[in-house]
Amino acid sequence: MIEQNIIEQIIEAIGGIDNIERISNCMTRFRVVVFDKDKIDKERLKEIPGVLGVAGKNYNPQVILGPGNAEYVRGEVQKMMDARAQKQAVVNKADIFREKKKNRSEIFTMISQVFTPMIPALAGTGLLYGLLRIFQYIFIYFKVDFFNPAAIADGGSVFMAALSVIAGSFFSIMNIAVASQAAKTMGGNPFVGMAIGAIVTNVGLLNGVSMSIFNLEFKSGMGGTLAALLGGFLVAILERKFRKVIPNVLQVHFPALFSILLTGIAVLFVIQPISGMIANALANVVIWLVYNAGAVGGAIISGTFLPLVALGIHHIVTPIQTTLLQEVGYTSLQGFLSLAGAGLAGVALGLLIKYRKQEKYKKLRAAVIGNLPTQLLGISEPMIYGISIPLWRPFIAANLGGACGGFVLGLFPGQGAIAMNVSGLLGALVNTKPGAYLLSYLAAVIGAAFFTNILGVKDENMEIFLGN
Repeated sequence: MIEQNIIEQIIEAIGGIDNIERISNCMTRFRVVVFDKDKIDKERLKEIPGVLGVAGKNYNPQVILGPGNAEYVRGEVQKMMDARAQKQAVVNKADIFREKKKNRSEIFTMISQVFTPMIPALAGTGLLYGLLRIFQYIFIYFKVDFFNPAAIADGGSVFMAALSVIAGSFFSIMNIAVASQAAKTMGGNPFVGMAIGAIVTNVGLLNGVSMSIFNLEFKSGMGGTLAALLGGFLVAILERKFRKVIPNVLQVHFPALFSILLTGIAVLFVIQPISGMIANALANVVIWLVYNAGAVGGAIISGTFLPLVALGIHHIVTPIQTTLLQEVGYTSLQGFLSLAGAGLAGVALGLLIKYRKQEKYKKLRAAVIGNLPTQLLGISEPMIYGISIPLWRPFIAANLGGACGGFVLGLFPGQGAIAMNVSGLLGALVNTKPGAYLLSYLAAVIGAAFFTNILGVKDENMEIFLGN
């Protein structure tokens, strides 16, 4: 396998890590797209030990390294690029969180890297579920046959059937997508990760056969997203280890063969049953809080979620939510989490009320008004890092307001979202009880606005918003 110092020489000859826009590889070539083609030194590249040749255009050089080496170099360079991107992202966060993000637990970072790229797909398909719900209401109240949600065989609409297929397709491959992204995050081949996700999704002829372990049976999807996540991490780790010891001429087949075989056995006999029990236990805790602790449980969930978002570890609840969707059909957790963001909307309202007359806080009012529309759509980071945390006391008020909303929502058993990552006012579209959700959202806004006015802001914290 190519040594690290050789990889560093290749990067230097390309113009440095900052000159790399994107990378890929085929069986034998490490392919690069650069920002500045004039920084590339092809002659120096050809002289580096292990480089068999250089092809491609000036802005898209292809470094020929041979089987196995090309993918290995691509993986190592990707790690460097990811580290650069993370460092740049951290610089843009509020100063108070810079050191905390540097010291964040690695597992939280990896989970975030797995689920963050999926948010657009989850949110987009979630909104499609919301549209389905609106169309169903139109059929119920106005009898428009075009929106009949029944099965086609029972006279249902072809349009509604097609829309249902489109909305549900991504969720049907959720475990495959998670395992693939987990493998990629760990520096492995995402397609090898897909193979593991497919095992979690469908155990084939083993379905229903007794495991003789924990009195369980083989079951498709057991452990859900958590099993796919752990399986994806494991297969990437094994694949990387096998690539280091297997000769280059055997790199095409055998690292994937051994890593998929060993991980597949581990998934079926260890990861799925254990993660299934863990996921069910976590789901039971949430369900207990919702259905037994009632309003108090809702207040606890909604009032403690914003700190997780601020620390960037809020994706740890995603496996619980996907498990609830798979097992129950809706996630009672999503509504409560959305109300944490409603607390931030309440902070915006409270600040506008409290400082509406002071001319010196014109800059603060402009910032709040600018961030309010995105907050109402459920995007919380601008209000968290740009306003509430720098002012600090409003951040506390947001949590208290979220708790108020969670308390109200907890009074309505059976509420829940049929899709993930749809929050803000749009959350009503996917909630089983939209009226209860909107009432709770209003309670969170009013509560946070009230506490914002009561707690106020220290003068020294307001200095960043003074002036024009």
